[in-house]
Amino acid sequence: MPSHPAMEASTWLATIPSRRSRRAFDTHALSHEDLDAIATLCSRFTPYEDARVLLLPEAPETVFTGLIGSYGKVTGSPSALVFIADAASPHAEEHLGYTGEAVVLAADARGMQTCWIGGSFSRSAVTRIVTLRESQVVRAVSPLGHALLEPPRAERVMFGASKPKSRRSLDQIAAGQEDWPAWAQAGVRAAQVAPSAMNRQPWRFRMEGDSVIVATSGVRTPVVSTRLDCGIAMLHFELGARGEGLDGEWEALEGHDIARWSPR
Repeated sequence: MPSHPAMEASTWLATIPSRRSRRAFDTHALSHEDLDAIATLCSRFTPYEDARVLLLPEAPETVFTGLIGSYGKVTGSPSALVFIADAASPHAEEHLGYTGEAVVLAADARGMQTCWIGGSFSRSAVTRIVTLRESQVVRAVSPLGHALLEPPRAERVMFGASKPKSRRSLDQIAAGQEDWPAWAQAGVRAAQVAPSAMNRQPWRFRMEGDSVIVATSGVRTPVVSTRLDCGIAMLHFELGARGEGLDGEWEALEGHDIARWSPR
């Protein structure tokens, strides 16, 4: 497919290197302009029918339950994003990762901070606020706001908020990529730094003919779907490829193979 009409590929791609997940916020409400921009993107960027993102302009503290007691808990976030998938669809997880990461990058481009959270949040608190259609489920949430200038010690120690996380080498996630076309190499570099649950980076890329396939590595992530993480990496890969001027489209696959990106 050509790029979605609401995709801002160059802006989102430029955001990738500097984005960091954050959990401690300054409590200040977001501006109407920022909230309107994110709400508009949530309603417009819907490349897949089985995945959507919903903005909560005011997020109750009960949404974020933390990990162990208050350790690792989200604090001070004025707003939130809710990531919703159609559980009846076999490809909803990767579609949700792809769609949700677009909103995350767009928020960061506007100076807001986020953090994908797939396990340590209260689904009951969220479902009391949002309206779900039949077979829809909340897979993850994210705080949305302005992070504290200095991350608290717990955030620095537990989540490494003040420095980039360690990443698997390009050879680990895409064996032989040094011989791939420039657009495919750029896509893999962008995917290398995609966020994932517990930083497991459960994606692998391989080239078949003129196309690139993203697959799961076999690493299982508790609570959060590895397919959702691979969907996040799919968006990063596409942004990197488009940054090299390549148009293309994703084709859904089965089993460990998630999707195929083919040039147009």
